[in-house]
Amino acid sequence: MGTNRRFIVLLCIFALLTAALGLLFWPVFRELREPAYQEQFRRWIQGLGWKGVCALLGLQALQVVVAVIPGEPVELLAGAAYGALGGLALCLAGSGAASGLIFALVRRFGAPLAQRLISPRSSGRFAFLQNTQKTSLAVFILFLIPGTPKDALTYLVPLSGMSLSRFLFISSLARVPSVLSSTLMGNAAIRGRWKLLLLVFAAAALTGLAGIVFSDRIISKMKSSSMIPDSGV
Repeated sequence: MGTNRRFIVLLCIFALLTAALGLLFWPVFRELREPAYQEQFRRWIQGLGWKGVCALLGLQALQVVVAVIPGEPVELLAGAAYGALGGLALCLAGSGAASGLIFALVRRFGAPLAQRLISPRSSGRFAFLQNTQKTSLAVFILFLIPGTPKDALTYLVPLSGMSLSRFLFISSLARVPSVLSSTLMGNAAIRGRWKLLLLVFAAAALTGLAGIVFSDRIISKMKSSSMIPDSGV
């Protein structure tokens, strides 16, 4: 398939997925336009207290452990419930806890565990992480690119020589732009700030599309330079 044709196909798929998600969540957004519903939602969240925090932490951790579960709905809810920055902190804490658990288990049981829980395609696509001398830089870029299977990567990075503390720091830092855009949208929706919601959504959609189009090229570049001596990154 030519480059132009592949771009058109990816663009159409992305547009269809975006439209489908918009239709799916439109009833919720329509309700959130009403100030009375916004206030009702806030009171419901406040009434949950620590149980609401634990529930969202658990959901965020679960979607990291079970790689096929999308994280965006949880991030939107966290932003609506606890604000953009509060939701960001909560989501990073949940993903960090789950990532730490996965890291420890894979280090204990090795490649057979990772291969059982992720697809052969992901395993083969990112196998270079076990050999590259620039693991930290590669992990940061992969977690930063929209559309890469970050939860599958969590099962593969422990097979490299990276330490747990470094992995948690780098992956959490790289997750910030994506998670923050979702929590901003959730917070904008609950406050009825529709211009901000559309602006952040458009920026996230364009960034996501760029990630889809250029991710293979970036990964191929990292593979070709994976044996370059480490510069201390």
